[in-house]
Amino acid sequence: MTGRSGRGVFGKLFAKKQSNRDERATEIGMPTNVKQHIHVSKNSETGMLEGLPSSWQRLLNTQITPAEQHENPDAAAAAVKFHIYTIKKEKAPNEPFKPFVTEQAITEEDLEIEKLLDKKNAHQSQDSDLSFGQSSEEDAPGESYSHRQTMPAQPTKHSMKKKDAMMDLTAIVEDLTMIGHEPEESPILRKKEIANATLTDEEIYEELRKICNKDDPYVRFERAKDLGAGASGVVFVAIDSKDNSRVAIKDIDLTKQSRKDLILNEINVLKGFNHKNLVNFLDAFLSYDHLWVAMELLDGGSLTDVVTEVVMKEGQIAAVCRETLQAIAFLHSKGTIHRDIKSDNVLLGMDGSVKVTDFGFCANIVGDEKRQTMVGTPYWMAPEVVTRKQYGKKVDVWSLGIMAIEMIEGEPPYMKETPLRALYLIAAVGRPKIPRWENLSANFQDFLDKCLQVDVDLRATADELLAHPFLECAMELRTLTPLIKAAQKILHKNYD
Repeated sequence: MTGRSGRGVFGKLFAKKQSNRDERATEIGMPTNVKQHIHVSKNSETGMLEGLPSSWQRLLNTQITPAEQHENPDAAAAAVKFHIYTIKKEKAPNEPFKPFVTEQAITEEDLEIEKLLDKKNAHQSQDSDLSFGQSSEEDAPGESYSHRQTMPAQPTKHSMKKKDAMMDLTAIVEDLTMIGHEPEESPILRKKEIANATLTDEEIYEELRKICNKDDPYVRFERAKDLGAGASGVVFVAIDSKDNSRVAIKDIDLTKQSRKDLILNEINVLKGFNHKNLVNFLDAFLSYDHLWVAMELLDGGSLTDVVTEVVMKEGQIAAVCRETLQAIAFLHSKGTIHRDIKSDNVLLGMDGSVKVTDFGFCANIVGDEKRQTMVGTPYWMAPEVVTRKQYGKKVDVWSLGIMAIEMIEGEPPYMKETPLRALYLIAAVGRPKIPRWENLSANFQDFLDKCLQVDVDLRATADELLAHPFLECAMELRTLTPLIKAAQKILHKNYD
């Protein structure tokens, strides 16, 4: 996510698509000013948690054993709550970009996550115990925790959806309807708040015209190659007639966007961020109802392609860590947190340049289908993201450490686990084991130690890591080019 403040970020996550749902579902219903505090407890005989909504409980019991729930009840409860929250976030309406977050936005998100359990239990009578639209797999004996510890080595979209299908379908729909509503508010107050929070379409178009380049994008750019399409637009490579450069463009049909105000906010944010280690925003163009957003094109693809196909030397890993840290330190200096550092969000140029992105449409440009099914999953998350303790800028440092493990091992820890189980292990175990630890240099080991401290106070800052001796062994960036070419050849990828 990206550098916008407070309500803009949070509204984006939980914006409701007004045109595609029955308004009565939220206009009339159970009183919203009833707040019910639920206490999750541990059954002394079975060792399993109690007090969770039934659909959550079933999901938890399929993936986390009674012994694990008994040993780490707080981690288990935090994992299932965060997993449900992640599902809600993923089912929010289309996100044209995926900007960074501020600490203010995180505070608001904390409050929303904390209210999650109370809201769910306050409406427990509406839960899907009648199996309305529910998969019968959920209660099948073969689906017990002892048989569902791990996922296939190469998860597919089908297998990921099957795991998520374990959730009560109507419970998810109910959650999506409820999310974002304050329990203390009345429907009238809620409606007024929403009305006052948004600009009219006419006002948004007027603001966009002010900040967009006046050139006609259909004349200025020659469309060279389509790269993908998402819910919010089409992505393609284009040639800029002004300098013959190749750029990545997303064509967003504004008539299909339910929250045009968010797009306006995000364009303003992108215009304010420019750094040699970020995939930079170049310009925006408005032509009738189409917004064209031009970004730098990184023709080497994502770091994911390299780490999954090629063995990297320590010096090459150090070089990538240094460049990534420079981007992270820049964002932190601007008071923003990336919150999604991983190899998928590090793009490479054929000259070996390393740039961090987190603008959602860039994933369409370089995304691998298997990895795209992993969007929103927790493998790179710091423990405090799950437990919501001391959550701040240092989450990016933890994620960098996990990305370094990716560069060593080819994948992050727990990649073969289900998302919920991975969340539990991150919260319960903390620092993951590194299989090839003994093969690493002392400086690399110390670098990872400073990244992967569970105690946030002991974890290094991005600026401190930029001065770490490990980075002194960094090889020249051009040494990454053969790795990129080898990965592209194996994966049959090119961006010409």
